Amino acid sequence: MTTEGRRALIVEDYQAAAETFKELLEMLGHEADYVTQGADVEPALASKRYDVVFMDINLPDIPGLTLVNHLRERLQQEHMPSFVAFTGFAAADVVGADTIFDAYLEKPLDLPSLERVLQSLS
Repeated sequence: MTTEGRRALIVEDYQAAAETFKELLEMLGHEADYVTQGADVEPALASKRYDVVFMDINLPDIPGLTLVNHLRERLQQEHMPSFVAFTGFAAADVVGADTIFDAYLEKPLDLPSLERVLQSLS
């Protein structure tokens, strides 16, 4: 997976934050979509092939950790995107995140951290 031109799905319940994140990814040359509920993730993944999914851990309808575990079990291995935790909690404060997610991105989002995470997924 290259760092240029990736297709990303943002899962963030706060719409303004999702839109800002989408704009940042597009400024970096990536395609991005977002959903605001965990229930919308699986249909989105079924409709498009995404390279990376940025997942808020605290969604109102389902915990992000639970959702990623579910998706890893259901998705075909050859179509498995990278999953990046996107949360206001420090990585050390989220039990199990290091084994479930491919990378971790803390809020508030900053461009150097985003670029570093995208590079780490190469």
